[in-house]
Amino acid sequence: MHTNVKTALGIFLFFFFGFLALTENSEYYASYINTLDDPIPLLTYFKPELIALVFMPLLFATGWRVWSGESHWASVWFHLGVPLGILASSISLIGVLQNVNTIEQARILVAESLLAVLYGGVVSFIGYLSLNAGYLPIKRNSYSNLTKFFVFLLNTLLIGAAMDYYSGLYAFLDSTTLYIFAAFAAAFLLVNRNKSKSIYYLVCETMVIASLTSVIIALVAYYTHQGHQVLVGPAIAIGILGPLYGSFVIFQCATFFPEADLREINFMQISWHLLEICSLWILMVLAPMSLLEMGGG
Repeated sequence: MHTNVKTALGIFLFFFFGFLALTENSEYYASYINTLDDPIPLLTYFKPELIALVFMPLLFATGWRVWSGESHWASVWFHLGVPLGILASSISLIGVLQNVNTIEQARILVAESLLAVLYGGVVSFIGYLSLNAGYLPIKRNSYSNLTKFFVFLLNTLLIGAAMDYYSGLYAFLDSTTLYIFAAFAAAFLLVNRNKSKSIYYLVCETMVIASLTSVIIALVAYYTHQGHQVLVGPAIAIGILGPLYGSFVIFQCATFFPEADLREINFMQISWHLLEICSLWILMVLAPMSLLEMGGG
């Protein structure tokens, strides 16, 4: 079978069986959910604003790197999917915590926010399946630093507009989190003596370590000050903004780093670490009730 046909068939079957899985899961609960004031089951997996937040920067970055001859589209999707998913989910979570009025409403909206991670994971998975190890980028179009700056500015404006839509830009600024990232940036980029790693590799490592540190500091503060909402609020902000800042920088790096340097970086490991950090925060702070709790045990 021709390679392109196999690829097309594989992608079709992936989405086909994925759709069946979502449909089956939704229909199982449909008879009960219809008696409640909840959304249509299958539609709960599709949130247009989160899809737009993941795919608009993705498509723009893809167009830029393919036009410049820097990367194959599959490489762009593989590198950008998970960081964009975490970025979109974090933006949505900040909006949830800023605007919800009841615990029940927060529960539903937190679940919706996590869908962005699913969207990003699917993007990275499709890119991974379509990667061509033998692809060598050929710079077909010359471009200046001014062009790069324009692309960076447009990407930033798109994400900034999403932040403003969800909660206002001010909600995404936190001095403590910025100081954490500045400290690790100084340590990794100025003190580090490991000459075997490129500056590109060090930047990505810095973002992962700074994100993890932000979450750990936030967890310590969260558990120390439980019961005091005035003190818990800043801790929650640090725990969400840490991965948000890290994924934003990694997204921009993957948009502009040369393809050869991206291949040097183990991006699958970087993405996996970002997912682990977000999972740690979600499970420790925003986890749903356990089976025993639901049963009254």
